[in-house]
Amino acid sequence: MSLERRLVKAMRSTEPSFRGDIADTSIVSMSPPTIPPVSAVRSSEHDAASCVHTVAQNGLCRLPLLSVIIPCRNESRHIRICLRTIENQDLPRECFEVIVVDGMSDDNTREIVSELTKTASNLKIVENYSRTTPCAMNRGLLASRGKYVAILGAHAEYAEDYLSTCLDLLNEHPEACCVGGPIESKGVGDFGRAVAVVMAHPLGIGNAKHRDPTYEGYAEGACYPVFRKDIFRKVGLYDEQLDRNQDDEMNYRLALHGEKVFISPRARCTYYVRETPLQLFRQYFQYGYWRVAVLRKHGRPASFRQITPPLFMSAMLAVALVGLLLPDSWKFSAWLLPAIYGTALIVVAAAKAPHLGWRAGWLVPVAAAIMHIGYATGFVKASLKDCNARIHNGKFKKGEHHAT
Repeated sequence: MSLERRLVKAMRSTEPSFRGDIADTSIVSMSPPTIPPVSAVRSSEHDAASCVHTVAQNGLCRLPLLSVIIPCRNESRHIRICLRTIENQDLPRECFEVIVVDGMSDDNTREIVSELTKTASNLKIVENYSRTTPCAMNRGLLASRGKYVAILGAHAEYAEDYLSTCLDLLNEHPEACCVGGPIESKGVGDFGRAVAVVMAHPLGIGNAKHRDPTYEGYAEGACYPVFRKDIFRKVGLYDEQLDRNQDDEMNYRLALHGEKVFISPRARCTYYVRETPLQLFRQYFQYGYWRVAVLRKHGRPASFRQITPPLFMSAMLAVALVGLLLPDSWKFSAWLLPAIYGTALIVVAAAKAPHLGWRAGWLVPVAAAIMHIGYATGFVKASLKDCNARIHNGKFKKGEHHAT
């Protein structure tokens, strides 16, 4: 039997009737009675994954084995470069499809993507009338035909072997339902470069392994993940009640179901950070704001890191207020925690400045403080809302979906 025919047979025997047509409502219920157990699919999939990559290398692929989903809105500055890096993957175009789920962009994002569809036969646009990121992800899943699903960001670039490397990782780690690579943050301008440093430093993002560009191993999640599509039958789709942090909530559900995520620096991608203080504050305000909704849903944080900024900022404010009420000889205590915090930020800045340049280096404390304060402010604001009310600000900014 030819390699191609063996691939077709392997796909048909292991794919759990998951065609992903938008009109197909079975994916929404997530409980079709005829789907084989995930463990059975996973074990038979191991050989099929090896076959997939071999076929891809020989250019014989005839099926859209991998579906790439890109949620976006108003990404005209980045979408062309992003799609170019995806179309330049070392997989034959017949082996993957690219689905851009556009949240009714009012810049020229749609025009750019429409122009690119004329030369990319595997590229299509799906409209996301709700304009929220989790709805975009779910619409992409419903429209996808692949056995594997990559959910990528428009604000990033990908190495030419990113997708094939992720397929290799899935083959090498059959116990993992999801793989990806730790992202390398990159900034434009002095402030952007400072933000990129903070997003890769423990003082900025704690022990987030997916932010360490050198880390390899199991992690809470991957920023730009490639999933075995059958996993969504087990854990469900993305929670459309969350305008942000829906990927973190999905990662938490994966952990609750005993699933594993494996990341490796072999899968290389670059994320472009926010370039202005206001953009950065808004981004992290939303991360903190929507973190509360995830906490209310599950009753506990996935990681202590996720509640550290509001706890520390609240403690620093409380100590300052108490210190100011003390006798004059003890008023210095009001500045104790702020002084420790500021010193730590300055030490990091001094260490990074020779490499970044002094102008960008001394913006590192500013970027870190904006991230922490923005996150803490959003967290506190959401915490003060009615616990029974849905947290919703009705605003949808960009097609980004990863959190700290």
